[in-house]
Amino acid sequence: MSVKQEQLDRLPPDVRRMLLGVTLSALGNGLVLPFAFVYFHSVRHIPTSIAGLVFSYGAIVSLVAAPVVGSLIDKWGPRPILLLSLCITGIGYASFSLIRSIADAFLVMTICAVGNSAVWPSQGALSTELTPDHLRERIYGAQFALLNLGLGLGGLASSLVVSIDKPHTFEMLYIGDGISFFVYVLVVLTLRNVGHRSKEQREHNATLEGGWGDVIRDRVFVKVWIVALFAIFLSYSQLEVGFTSFATTVADVKPARLAWAYAVNTAVIAIFQLWVIKKLEKMPRAKGLAIAMFFWAAAWAVLAIAGVMKDFAVPAIIVCQFVFALGEMIWSPIMPAVVNQIAPDHLRGRYNSASTNTWQIGMIMGPASAGVLLGAGLWGLWLGILFCGLLILAFFAWRLKLPERPGRNPAPTAVDAADTN
Repeated sequence: MSVKQEQLDRLPPDVRRMLLGVTLSALGNGLVLPFAFVYFHSVRHIPTSIAGLVFSYGAIVSLVAAPVVGSLIDKWGPRPILLLSLCITGIGYASFSLIRSIADAFLVMTICAVGNSAVWPSQGALSTELTPDHLRERIYGAQFALLNLGLGLGGLASSLVVSIDKPHTFEMLYIGDGISFFVYVLVVLTLRNVGHRSKEQREHNATLEGGWGDVIRDRVFVKVWIVALFAIFLSYSQLEVGFTSFATTVADVKPARLAWAYAVNTAVIAIFQLWVIKKLEKMPRAKGLAIAMFFWAAAWAVLAIAGVMKDFAVPAIIVCQFVFALGEMIWSPIMPAVVNQIAPDHLRGRYNSASTNTWQIGMIMGPASAGVLLGAGLWGLWLGILFCGLLILAFFAWRLKLPERPGRNPAPTAVDAADTN
């Protein structure tokens, strides 16, 4: 590889600083992610049904806030919206330490949901402005790898100190999580020449035609959005309730063994994500999305073995999460790259916000459907829907007409342009 080509393939310094911020905030999330439900139910004595309702409520709040978030990003730029959302989210997660009642839980969840609804689309839009087209899959993949690394390390650290008999240990973890978002704020503040709109730019953008109606009328994006929604519903959204419930109640796996499966998942992604990205560089994106869904379908097929052959249940759930991680490593860099290549510059915030909605809607639908089917003992039907649904969806994904992958002679990024002035 020539020196010039190597420079083209290297992530810009601002991107590397942003990846540091992503990693630090993920460490904070990792401190509390494994224990959120336990904290609500076992520490604050909130009934199980109400605790589940609080989490669903948070997803609904994020969904409602998303259209406003997208419009604000397009008007003011992703950087100020990301800064504001990180501050709100940091306050929200730190406030989890103050929860003492059901009303407190709903109030704090509202703050967190509003902040989270803006973090992901603004972070995605800012990453796009920082990175030339041909490197976007690399930054999204790197973000996903570092996110998993941070979650894994944070979860490991918190497991060493947390105790149900000592509520203050949970409070310390949530305060630490909140602080991690403010550390991310400091990192974003160093990105001075990108992600904001001057008065002249805002006035210019106001003269451009476009809005949410243009997003909805974009047939290519709508097809991508539908595929993404059902892919999230049939995969990621089934992990928290469906996978956990099946493993513990149908396959009789001890809850402590679930940590092994999740550890394998995060480790595989953290170690192999960048290698997978290099293998994806010459693959058509539609094909990559379809292959990701094939892996997820295979993961659920392996999980079925845990329900039928209980002596092999623990190895089966570990292999399930290993195969699931293979699909994640393909999906995570391709989907946001596709969304941001389709999106016009002046509507990028709306497109990213709409893409984030697929997660929010999927995370509302998934736990509810899994709870109903598994609660009724219909675990075969549940797995059958996931397996067959993903195979059918993979067929439609394969047929998507997506934009061609950019070449390696990119136009200057916003940072490059600022540096030449």
